[in-house]
Amino acid sequence: MKPLYLWLDHDPLSGPPDTSIEDVPGVADIELLAQAILAGRLGRLLPAKLWMSDYEQPDPNRVRPINVGKLLRDRSISHRQRFELTEIDPLNDD
Repeated sequence: MKPLYLWLDHDPLSGPPDTSIEDVPGVADIELLAQAILAGRLGRLLPAKLWMSDYEQPDPNRVRPINVGKLLRDRSISHRQRFELTEIDPLNDD
């Protein structure tokens, strides 16, 4: 079986996938992703958006963006929502 490739921390066109999950024939890709999340295969901290593709090096038309918050709500997966600020200067008190 071929894998479904996932990008968690960057755009799929800018680098290789972060991980992959097994693509099971007859099971919807989004359901496979939800199962992987529930099993902890993607870790405890998930981005607000991730990308999924059948191809390790996809062209822009072969990538599916996934709204992680919506997926968790739709599947009733218990979660907390947080936002990490990445461009704060800790030495600047202004």
